[in-house]
Amino acid sequence: MAKPNVLIRSKKNKAVELLNANRLHEADAAFANICQSAPADYESWAMRGLIHRKLGLYPESADFSRRALALNPRYDQAHQVLGQAQQSMGRLDEALASYRKAAELCPDDAKTHYLLANALRERGAADDAVRHYREAVRLQPDFVEALSNLGAVLTVQGEVLEAARVLNHAVSLNPRAPQVLCNLGHLLLRDGKLDEALDRYQRALTLDPDSLDAAANITALLEKVGRLDEARELVEKTLQSAPTFPPLLLAAAKLARRDKRVDEAIGFLETLLVQNPDSETAGEAHMLLGPLYDRKGDANRAYAHLVEGNRLVAGSILNNVGNGSRYLKRIESMRRYLTPALADVTRAVPSSEPSPVFLLGFARSGTTLLEQILDSHPALSALEEKPTVSAMVHAFEAMTQGGQAAAEGDNALASLTAAQIEVLRAAYFAEVARHIDLAPGAILVDKMPLNTVNVHLIWRVFPEAKIILAIRHPCDVCLSCFMQNFMINEAMASFFTLESTAEVYDQVMKTWLLAAASLPLNYHRVRYEDLVANFEGETRALLDFLGVGWDEKVRGHTEHAMQRGTINTPSYHQVTQPIYQHAKYRWKRYAQQFEPVMPILEPYIDYFGYSDAPDLN
Repeated sequence: MAKPNVLIRSKKNKAVELLNANRLHEADAAFANICQSAPADYESWAMRGLIHRKLGLYPESADFSRRALALNPRYDQAHQVLGQAQQSMGRLDEALASYRKAAELCPDDAKTHYLLANALRERGAADDAVRHYREAVRLQPDFVEALSNLGAVLTVQGEVLEAARVLNHAVSLNPRAPQVLCNLGHLLLRDGKLDEALDRYQRALTLDPDSLDAAANITALLEKVGRLDEARELVEKTLQSAPTFPPLLLAAAKLARRDKRVDEAIGFLETLLVQNPDSETAGEAHMLLGPLYDRKGDANRAYAHLVEGNRLVAGSILNNVGNGSRYLKRIESMRRYLTPALADVTRAVPSSEPSPVFLLGFARSGTTLLEQILDSHPALSALEEKPTVSAMVHAFEAMTQGGQAAAEGDNALASLTAAQIEVLRAAYFAEVARHIDLAPGAILVDKMPLNTVNVHLIWRVFPEAKIILAIRHPCDVCLSCFMQNFMINEAMASFFTLESTAEVYDQVMKTWLLAAASLPLNYHRVRYEDLVANFEGETRALLDFLGVGWDEKVRGHTEHAMQRGTINTPSYHQVTQPIYQHAKYRWKRYAQQFEPVMPILEPYIDYFGYSDAPDLN
């Protein structure tokens, strides 16, 4: 029996050499010859499964893997190959079971943990995927692909510091790996470093001109920054060779949406969904289809897509940021300082620097439009949604032991000393300096809608500050938040259902009403509906409130937005268009879905003067 074993071993070695040289058909023939002469050789059956997977013959790959397992049910490599074939055929549950069996049989195999993590990521189980990517890297520290995918998932989860560490390590191991560069581009994009992100994507495409991921990433970013002709040229060229690649179809849909080709955008997205994409891509596609069907007046289909899109997006991230309950607790924690003791504070602390203007309200209340209008005025310089007030909040909590009063019954915010207020101002302006070079004499407009929950801290530190409160019909606000695929943080994690969105709206506006009733806030209210109906009148009144007067340049706010560059909010593609009316009172098409939350929103509908809102035409 020794001679046949030696001969088979020699044939196997030759077959493996052919496989390593990517001579797949010759390698398969060699392994087929072994299987014929030694039909009990389960390793050769598994290798045929591996080769057929590489050839794209997934059913055959699965069959050969099962032949191997019939001979040796405990052969972990056959379970691994079977899982890859099943995953390639879209049978994700079966693939997960195969990978888990392989990991059970050989828990120290880094590749099995990597493949299991990939499948979990596709399922939307991000936390479990991270755990197995970490295990793969622990077992094989130079596993570049595992490091790259780990960094990608951490980026989506908002763990940007660790994602940067992981991805930079992957780049140090292989600076010419296109997928690592693409994932690093995603991280830079999330951080607002768009030029650097584009550079990474373009380097990836240079290294691998056939990289569909790199081409899709470049197209999506060019669309976002308004370089539309370049984006169209690239997407049209790449779609010719890859007409069903989901990320490319996503980018093509966004371009069609830009061009108001609604039916074409829908076609791209529905083609995408047929391709069985990962949950993240599918979620984004559904979130785009919702507003597109809304534009066509098909509210039922729009709402169904929004529900499914929010479900898919939420599935991969809620374990990391919570379901909005953390944000509600944060609001309640800050609101406890709105007491009579704070209202009794009358001494303003002089400031050596001019007070900013704070643009507050709620997400999707027209604040981005207002920001673009104000930034187009020569005397104003707007800052787009940066953590300036958050820096002040953190400094306040640090100096007051997490905001707790030193003595029982004391109000730490009311008790701030002049020196402490100076420290808070310094923390604020230090953060401002990280994001904008303010021209001498320019008035800073700090736009962050949900800083409404910190309005009393803003007033305490900047008592002379002017505040703009952006208002829109509460139902339209909640619907629009539900319709957007936000970059998720603790606050935005509240917007996956209408019910949780309405609850957060209630808590934010409750804070505003209490602050406005108890503090001498210097504020001006702008209703979105009035602004789009009477642009000049509403804008003149606002500019007079700010003390800068009318300037004709504000009429060109759309062109100013395009010249200014990228707008990092979900409305980036809208504020570079002329003012439009179609989003006014859109919620009425969804009146049935709003019935459960109307008791929460009706007090604000009355307070802000929307009780007589007209019916849709």
